[in-house]
Amino acid sequence: MSIKFEGLEELFDSLEELEDTTNVEAALGTACALVEAAAKQKAPKGTGELRRSITSKVENMEGVVYTPLEYAPYVEYGTGLFAENGGRTDVPWSYLDERGEWHTTSGMHPIPYMRPALNENREKILRILKEGLLSD
Repeated sequence: MSIKFEGLEELFDSLEELEDTTNVEAALGTACALVEAAAKQKAPKGTGELRRSITSKVENMEGVVYTPLEYAPYVEYGTGLFAENGGRTDVPWSYLDERGEWHTTSGMHPIPYMRPALNENREKILRILKEGLLSD
């Protein structure tokens, strides 16, 4: 899942002209850490695997908060009848888990954790990035 701020393309274009981007990258790292911590708090507890998998990185002037788990988008957006923006309607369906046990479901409700983590911290993120830009 990828979430981007809209309207920042011009800003990033101007960032390419900076000679020393150390402070901006540090600010990106701080902003990503803020969202990462919030997403970990909001992610469902379950086994804890999803929470532990949420991480962030900064590469080439781009900050990313993500989880490599295949099922993470299904938690965020829901599945089947309960999926945001429509989902599988041929319900219920059955599936075989990794232990060889069969389960039947009509889907699961979404449990957003990444988007709220970003949205609730937008102003802080902008302040952090602005401070990083002004200190260069």
